[in-house]
Amino acid sequence: LGGGLVVQGGKDGLMRLLDWSKLRGTTPHKDSERQTVSTPSGSDLFTAPAVWHNGAATWLFAADNGGTAAWTLSGDTLQQAWHNGNGGTSPVVSDGLLYVYDPGGGLHVYDAATGNAITTLASGGGHWNSPIVVDGRIALPEGNANSHSTSGVLDIWRPAS
Repeated sequence: LGGGLVVQGGKDGLMRLLDWSKLRGTTPHKDSERQTVSTPSGSDLFTAPAVWHNGAATWLFAADNGGTAAWTLSGDTLQQAWHNGNGGTSPVVSDGLLYVYDPGGGLHVYDAATGNAITTLASGGGHWNSPIVVDGRIALPEGNANSHSTSGVLDIWRPAS
């Protein structure tokens, strides 16, 4: 997140705000969280959160099986900014837009600051797939690598000029 702060999600439905400087050394660390917050739906967090530095504000985005949420960092605490019930994989933020893939199919696009839905791009289902946003294009693989298929689909979108 910056300023020596990191966030760690867990299978217990919690995310922990930690001070990196207190985690140094080889001795195990326990109970030194600055703050704990629920994952978006209170379920396991297997996905990676995304961080967005927008001006002086630092944002954290996370998605789990039952929701997507955003927090802002205020001093040493996270303040929830918005939340919805659309689950997904690891979110990606680019140019003020948040992209969250629904493993059942569809790529949700939100205004990162407000959480307002902009669109859902049609795509097939998958397993742990995450979007890639680069050079004005959005790429998303479909399918499940666990099925060991020898072919696949890569969706690529480009915003209209």
